[in-house]
Amino acid sequence: MTAIPSRRHNRTVAAFLCGLLGVVMLPSGLALAANSLLHSTDGDSVDTKNVIKIPSTPAALLAVVDGNGFVASLQMIALAPGGRGGTIVSIPVGAASVVAAGEAPRRLGDAFLLNGLDGLTTDVEGLLNVTFTAKAAVTETELATMLAGERDVNVEIDRAVKTLLPTGMQEILPAGKHTLTSAQVAGILASNQAGQPESDRLPIVKSLWVGIASAGLNTAAQSATENAATTTSEATGTGTTLAPALTVQDFLQHTLTGEVQVWQFAANAIPQGELNPTNSDMYALDTAEVIMVVASVAPSSVSSLYASINVQIDSAFTDASITREAVLRLAMLGVNVVLVREVPGEPAVETIVQYNDDPVRAEVESYTSIFGPLTPKRVSQQVEGIDARIVLGTNFRDFIAGQPSGGGITTTTSIAVDESEQTS
Repeated sequence: MTAIPSRRHNRTVAAFLCGLLGVVMLPSGLALAANSLLHSTDGDSVDTKNVIKIPSTPAALLAVVDGNGFVASLQMIALAPGGRGGTIVSIPVGAASVVAAGEAPRRLGDAFLLNGLDGLTTDVEGLLNVTFTAKAAVTETELATMLAGERDVNVEIDRAVKTLLPTGMQEILPAGKHTLTSAQVAGILASNQAGQPESDRLPIVKSLWVGIASAGLNTAAQSATENAATTTSEATGTGTTLAPALTVQDFLQHTLTGEVQVWQFAANAIPQGELNPTNSDMYALDTAEVIMVVASVAPSSVSSLYASINVQIDSAFTDASITREAVLRLAMLGVNVVLVREVPGEPAVETIVQYNDDPVRAEVESYTSIFGPLTPKRVSQQVEGIDARIVLGTNFRDFIAGQPSGGGITTTTSIAVDESEQTS
C-alpha cells in the first residue's frame, strides 16, 4: 500500500475514541463537498497509470483571540474542490488535546497559551488528523476586516449573548433574530464568557458562522477574490487554479464566494478525574464524527493515522449515523478512513469492497466479524492514496442493527506511527 506523499510523516498520537453520542444527522450541505468529488474535473483526471487524483481540498486554521490573549473561538476552513465555497467547521476551544503518555491533559486553548499559534496548530492537527496549509490567530478588529467590512449578517440565536463586566454578567444581545454588522459578529466571536462553560456559548458561535455563510461577501470583496483566481484549461476539462501560499484571509474569502456549509463538532464535558485532573472546562470530541466530517470536506488534507491501509467509504444512506458507524468500526480495527462520500441513489443490498491488490483483499476480508459480510470486487482503476473503497449496502445496516458496537474504544497509550514505511 502507498500513501499520498503528504501523508507520510511521523506522528505520536494517542487514539481516543469516544462512545456513541446518538444519531449524527449531517446537514444536507455536507454532501456538497463529497459529491463535488464525483463531479470535479480535477477529481476525474486519470494519469497513464489509471489513477484518479483526489482534488485539492486544503484546510486552514483560524483562531479568534480575545483582549486578554485567550482563544475565544476556533475554526477549520476547508476549501471545496476548485477553490470556491467550502466548509467552516467550529471546533470547541476546550476540546481535549491528544497527548503522549506521561503528558498532563490539556485543552486546545491551553496549547495556545503555552506555545502560541504553532503549539495550537500542532494540537488541532493531532486531534483532527489533518494538515493545515495556513494558520492565523486574529483579534476582533482583524476578524472584522477579514469579514470584508460593514454588511448585514442575519443571525438567529437560541440564547442570550452575555459578557462579564465589573458589575457582573450582563446580557448584550437577547435570544432571537438579529441583523448584525460584521464588526458586531467579530466582537461576539472574540468574546469569552468568563465563568460560563463553553458548551453554553458553542450554539451562538455556530449561529454566527451560519449567518456569515448566508451573507457571503460584499460585492467589492467578491470581485477582488474572483480576480485573484485564474482559470486554466486542461486536457480533462477546465478547473480553477488558486494562487499558491493562500493566507487564512484568502481561505475565508474564497470560501464565502461559493456555497458554504457550517459544521460544529459535538462535545461532551469531561468530568474531573484522570483525563481532567484540574476540573477544567474540557470536552471530548466524538472521534468517529471527526473522522467522518474531515474525510468528507478535506480529504486531501487528511493524514494517515495508523500503519494500515487507507480506505474510502461511499454511502447512499441519508442517515449519517450509519456512515458514522462504519467509520467507528474501521477505526476500532486500526484502519485509516481518508475519504468519505455521500453518493446519490439507493443503497444496494451487498456491501462491496473494491480493491486492486490481493493483499488488500485478504486484509479487508478479515474485517467481517466487526463489519459484517463484504463482497470483494477487483478493479483496475485506483484512487490516489486509497487502497480499498467500501460501498455500504443494506446488509451493513442490518448487521449493525443486530450487532451494535457498544460505543467506542479508549486508550491512553501513545502510539508512534511511522508512515514513511507504508509500502507493499
